[in-house]
Amino acid sequence: MKIKISKIDDTTFTVREKLDPEYINELKESLKEDGQWNPILVRPKGEGYELIGGHNRVQAAKELGWKEIEATVKDLSDLDAMFLSIKTNLLRQEMSQVEQGRVLKAIMETTKLSGAAISEKIGKSPKWVTSRVQLALDLHETVAKALADGGISNPIALIISSVDKSMQPALLKVLKSKNITNEDDARRERDRFLNNTIYTIGYEGKDLQQFIEVLKNNGIMRLIDVRFSAESQYKPDFNKSILARELDRAKIKYEHHPDLGIPYEWQNPYKDGAIPIECLEKYYKWHTEKEMDFKKFVDEIKSNGKTVLMCMEKHAKPTRDQKIHCHRHILANLILATGEFKERIDL
Repeated sequence: MKIKISKIDDTTFTVREKLDPEYINELKESLKEDGQWNPILVRPKGEGYELIGGHNRVQAAKELGWKEIEATVKDLSDLDAMFLSIKTNLLRQEMSQVEQGRVLKAIMETTKLSGAAISEKIGKSPKWVTSRVQLALDLHETVAKALADGGISNPIALIISSVDKSMQPALLKVLKSKNITNEDDARRERDRFLNNTIYTIGYEGKDLQQFIEVLKNNGIMRLIDVRFSAESQYKPDFNKSILARELDRAKIKYEHHPDLGIPYEWQNPYKDGAIPIECLEKYYKWHTEKEMDFKKFVDEIKSNGKTVLMCMEKHAKPTRDQKIHCHRHILANLILATGEFKERIDL
């Protein structure tokens, strides 16, 4: 049947990055001389139609000034329409393998189907699908080989491809060592892998809104209050109840860990110089090893996104008018010593 070109929406199932002008010109000549041999494929959409296959023919007809075009109308689900579009567009020989791979990658991300499932739906071998997805993913050669050899699946390769190319072999090694093949597990492990910086901050010298802006600007997702007491005599805005409320409004999770604070009987002697930093470090290391499950604590930080350790002192280490270390300096170093984090940033 003939349908009006003006009623066709040709945007949804466009699988090419751009149409080939040379090929469009060839089609125009063919349409002028021989007419339209093959109908385009559409499905109903509102008062018009949604184009599934025949994007080049529609464009050629538009440029020729045609008002109508021969079409086959099918009532299809989104998934069926997507795969019919692939069969009529993706598999055309003039598409490069990289273009084909990019479309297959997008299909995988959208449908969550495996490479094997997609290959079955489009009538191609799993190797055909894998080779093209590999080109589109820009994988490190180590990861590309694992994909080609069947050591990892297409969905896992997609997840690995989301990190910097230089980091991909290390993430692959982690996933393989933990025998992770489930996509959700792989995403969680990727997020853990990328969370490799421990942050610290002090609120001295800042008002609450400035403080929160610093956290937001650095993408902090979780604040751990490591004060022995979460009440501030001189800055009530940083009392636990107010701070937790305002951080919640900023979509930052707040936790208070008084067990990671310095008890009062240690605080003043240390500040007065009666206890050297070396003694405080030894006490604090003993405390974290004997009095708490420190490994579990570090694992929770690793699994819960960008985390900052907060105390009162403006600086983590002695700086200008600040003569002492804040104990968050000791805590951050103990966390680094576990090997779960690669660097520390004092905000």
